[in-house]
Order: sequence, then structure tokens, then C-alpha cells
Amino acid sequence: MLDTFTIETFQPRLGELFTIVLNEENRLPTKLTEVFPWGGESPERPRVAFSLIFHTVPQAVVPQGIYRVENENMGPFEIFLAPIGPDERGMRYEAVFT
Repeated sequence: MLDTFTIETFQPRLGELFTIVLNEENRLPTKLTEVFPWGGESPERPRVAFSLIFHTVPQAVVPQGIYRVENENMGPFEIFLAPIGPDERGMRYEAVFT
């Protein structure tokens, strides 16, 4: 599934709620707040590289890793998320697709 994701997959989801599933008992609500490209098309890559930024509450610090993410419009999928620090809106996590 991840190989079919493109920047166009996520641009319409900007501002939507997602849930990061930490384990069976713990679920972290988050919001997709940024979707941006990392450059143009390249013959070496099947898609334009892009990055997603998710925001959650400031005290929600979880280690980088692969997490199940759920969204009512997309269904569940697994992605690698890395904490990139808080800002005025809360803790930020990034997912990069190359």
C-alpha cells in the first residue's frame, strides 16, 4: 500500500484527524497539518518525494518507529513516524515518502 501513496493521496486529507495506534490500549489522536514535496519528478523515483507533518498534544512524545495509522477516509496503514519536536500547536511527527 505504501508504494501507491503519493502527495496527491494526502493533500485532500490536510487538516483531517488521524489516529496513531501505539498498542491495543493506547491510541493517539493527531491531525495532518502539512503535506509538502521534496523536489520534482526524477527518472530514478516512481513518485515525487514528499513529507507529512502530524500534530498532537505537546505531552504526547513517543519514540520513532513504525506505527499503524488510521483515518476514516483512508482506512488503516502503517508508516514510519519520527518526532521532530514541539511548536506552538503541539508535538510534531514526520513521515517521509521517497
